Amino acid sequence: MLGRFAGHFSASPVSFELILPDKSIQRFGPATPGFRVNLKNPRGLRAIESIDEGQIGDAYVAGDIDIDGDMLQPFELRGAMKDFHPLIAAWRFIQPFLFGQVHTNKQAISAHYDVDPEFFLSFLDPETPCYTQGVYEDPNETLGVATRRKLKYCFEKLELKPGDHLLEIGPGWGAWFEYASSRGVRCTGISNSQASVDYLNGRAKTLGYDWELIKGDFLQYRTDRQYDAIVIMGVIEHLPDYGRVLNKFTTLLKPGRRIFLDASACTKKYELSSFMVKYIYGGNHSFLVLHDLLDKMAMTPLRVQEMFDDRFSYFLTFRQWATNFDQHRDAVIEKFGEFNYRRFRLYLWGAAYEFLSRSLDCYRMIIAYPK
Repeated sequence: MLGRFAGHFSASPVSFELILPDKSIQRFGPATPGFRVNLKNPRGLRAIESIDEGQIGDAYVAGDIDIDGDMLQPFELRGAMKDFHPLIAAWRFIQPFLFGQVHTNKQAISAHYDVDPEFFLSFLDPETPCYTQGVYEDPNETLGVATRRKLKYCFEKLELKPGDHLLEIGPGWGAWFEYASSRGVRCTGISNSQASVDYLNGRAKTLGYDWELIKGDFLQYRTDRQYDAIVIMGVIEHLPDYGRVLNKFTTLLKPGRRIFLDASACTKKYELSSFMVKYIYGGNHSFLVLHDLLDKMAMTPLRVQEMFDDRFSYFLTFRQWATNFDQHRDAVIEKFGEFNYRRFRLYLWGAAYEFLSRSLDCYRMIIAYPK
């Protein structure tokens, strides 16, 4: 029944088992199975037979396939699969060409972020809901400890003091705003997500902070103001035109002050699986390509002061997010539906594996604007 799949994975180094629609079980690999794939109907079987990760992802999201057990191990099979979906790939670049980058950003950000904040809060750390990696010194630390360490690093390296005014691009659910505001720093944030802006306005009212929230695209932001610091945590991935972004920084930052930037990264621009494009990040989203960023930065007055590779910290962060999400499975499905649970479950565990396997990197950096 498994056709090409059985032959393709007959010598698999990864041990797993498949439960076929007729309830028969076929095992692969040399050891005790680490995970189980349940093919619930003929559609699930056809997806597996295709040996195409995009089709298998579609089948999982549709509920034609279930996966349980060690959720990192299934992604070890990705390298032996194809992912050829030219129409999905082409539309990523046709859309900004036809409608412009600002429109593309708005559509992509809205599709990902404009849901009830409870959805993201179901997996982010409850006390420091930061949608980027913590900074771990010990893998056994909690995500909250790792996130607070990152916020402390950011605050100190930006040399912030009471009365300073910072701009955050994509303030998310306010973890950094709360940290900075409690230390006397004024906060302005700009976001394409209406859900984020509404949530933060409510949070500011609850906490008694005077946050300025601007709904709009960073590339269109116009002001005569210059800030004492700029913070962009995990947002440059949505802004792949680095030259335009860096030039914008120089108009918004006071000379002599600093930028904090972090991002998930890879070595090839716009490299993204069809599953990610279809279900998680549409548009021409791109992981950070470090050599491209530095090349564009060399054409500006901006200079990197410090840089760290936080790849393993991002693995630990994504693993904790995925674990949190699975622990809240029933509540997420009840409120947001099985489709949203399934697409994000595959995304969170898949991203954890990509950082673990070194397919993705993660950089955090301090960038100075010399006087």
